[in-house]
Amino acid sequence: MRTSDDDLGVGIDQEGTGGETPLAALYHRALPQVYGYLLPRCGSAVLAEDLTAETFMAAVAAAKRDCPPELTVAWLVGVARHKLVDHWRRTDLERRRLGGIVTGAEAVDDPWEAQLDVAAAHAVLSRLSATSAPR
Repeated sequence: MRTSDDDLGVGIDQEGTGGETPLAALYHRALPQVYGYLLPRCGSAVLAEDLTAETFMAAVAAAKRDCPPELTVAWLVGVARHKLVDHWRRTDLERRRLGGIVTGAEAVDDPWEAQLDVAAAHAVLSRLSATSAPR
């Protein structure tokens, strides 16, 4: 099986023996634990899957560094925790921004409606003659 350059070091070893690289072995060992950590904390399978994918992408990026950290299941769960906290922060910030927009729109004191009512009343009164006034 031929692998593309971006797959080197991730899946099957380069000698073609069929064994997994350490990163691929860690992935298979840690996937249930990382996903299992995220799912009950975020309450959404789709979100847990996305955060799990982001966690393993961070592991691949870390493995490519000049001085990579020791990649363990505990390290991955820690990264997953940070990904989840970052998600909560983004969600809270977005909710506060949207809440500010809605609250800000309601809090504006706009006298335009009263001005329109006064102008309409003046227009109607100016068209009335002294004889058309109610008795």
